[in-house]
Amino acid sequence: MGFGLLLIGYIFSFVMTVGLGNYLFAGMLIGGFIMHLGFSELKKYSPVFIYALIFNVVFLLCAFFEATVWIDSQLLLGLPFANDIILKIFDVIELIVNLLLNLSILYGIADLSRRVDLSETRKKAFRNMFFVGFFNFYQLLMILPISIFESDKPFFMTVLLILQFLYTVINAFLIFKCYAKICPVGQEDPPIKKSRLEFINKFRSNLDEREQRAIESTKKFYEDRNNKKQEQKNIHHGSKRKNKKKK
Repeated sequence: MGFGLLLIGYIFSFVMTVGLGNYLFAGMLIGGFIMHLGFSELKKYSPVFIYALIFNVVFLLCAFFEATVWIDSQLLLGLPFANDIILKIFDVIELIVNLLLNLSILYGIADLSRRVDLSETRKKAFRNMFFVGFFNFYQLLMILPISIFESDKPFFMTVLLILQFLYTVINAFLIFKCYAKICPVGQEDPPIKKSRLEFINKFRSNLDEREQRAIESTKKFYEDRNNKKQEQKNIHHGSKRKNKKKK
């Protein structure tokens, strides 16, 4: 469906690149290309993923720019655009692109969750939007020359890295949940190939039995609860009728 590719690409682009510094472009390039394949599939099921696809192209262009700057620093080519002023402007542009890409991914997840009636996943997508916005606002403050951050920059940079790691991890977990719970019609229960190792087949069989028991117990719990609610409603309506007859 595309969530598997998106998950792998997102991990390469955002989770594994935390703290890489000058080698950030490597993960961005690999992850960006994989995410592009994922978005191409996902937009078939939710048109809003086209925004993620567009912002991902810009994300890849940023990765190419970072790669060019790194090559320039290694080979001392003296390229005119690799100066401090342009690089500071690029930091802000890259920050905006990362923000828009993450928000578009989460918005696509929220839209697709609405279409398949997964309210929990939809709520988590909107929650993660808040975390993404907060992180990018904090990072913007770090880029700007504000005296409070200049006084103890190593500490604030550490906080920034922790926040970056946290928001990327919760986004990756959300994408994994979508991968596990959302699938095209007709692929809800894909056939599982038997392993050549018998102990793996036994493990799968025991796992399936436990899962089935859990599903049945949960179903029974909700059925009992609904029956009790119905009984209470019937008693309530019956008492109302008796009161009317007395009047």
